[in-house]
Amino acid sequence: MDADSSMLPKRSLLGFFTHPGTIDDYLGLLKRSIESREPCTILYHNLHSLYSYLSSDSLRRYYADNTVLVDGMPVIWLYKLAGEPLTREHRITYVDFIMPMMEQARDNGWKVYHLGQSADIQQKALNIIREKVPGIQIDGHDGYFDQDPQSKESLEIIDGVNQFNTDLLLVGFGAPRQEAWLHAHRDQLNASAVLTCGACMEYVAGAVSTPPRWMGQVGLEWSFRLFENPRRFAFRYLVEPILLAFMLGRNWLSGRFGNKAKP
Repeated sequence: MDADSSMLPKRSLLGFFTHPGTIDDYLGLLKRSIESREPCTILYHNLHSLYSYLSSDSLRRYYADNTVLVDGMPVIWLYKLAGEPLTREHRITYVDFIMPMMEQARDNGWKVYHLGQSADIQQKALNIIREKVPGIQIDGHDGYFDQDPQSKESLEIIDGVNQFNTDLLLVGFGAPRQEAWLHAHRDQLNASAVLTCGACMEYVAGAVSTPPRWMGQVGLEWSFRLFENPRRFAFRYLVEPILLAFMLGRNWLSGRFGNKAKP
């Protein structure tokens, strides 16, 4: 079990769990993990990941015993409906989190490594980070390699991450591939802190437009992304929430009438 499991309170609801915290809370978690050399693995939940999580036994195994930040205002609303005293400050999106995290890494001399995206997008993103955070030690490898467990290419990637003496590793393959790859290889990675970050570097590179930050605060980022790329996001934002509502309702009824919801 990762050492970070007890650093932030775990809050379970309707068959899933997270560890809600502010950006400062998570920056503190990273600092404690890296300075103490204790392993810390941070995943995230938004409505899309909740749909996948509740639909997949394997994905639930990948999440077990890890820290899970809240990456969607609708998840915060679910907790608030259940009486949890959470605010919008407990919602962390990598659009807001990435640069404070990179600045903390620079200021503490941590080495950062990123896995994911195409080589051109990744290198553009890393160069932007180097420009905005002068002095940061950061490198990476694209996400186009054989991600099967213990494949030759995966083992070569892991060797490169470890040879870099990585302190903080960001994995951005998209769900559920990033969680599956980490589950299969986490014990072989020497980095103290490992985070899944989805398409974070696409936003840093400008390959995907960043929604206005007020839209994130009120839970409307999805509409911006849907309008920009309806083919990619129509099912995710128009169909999955309806299916997820049935899943959460089923778990509520199961818990209300004496049967345990899925852990």
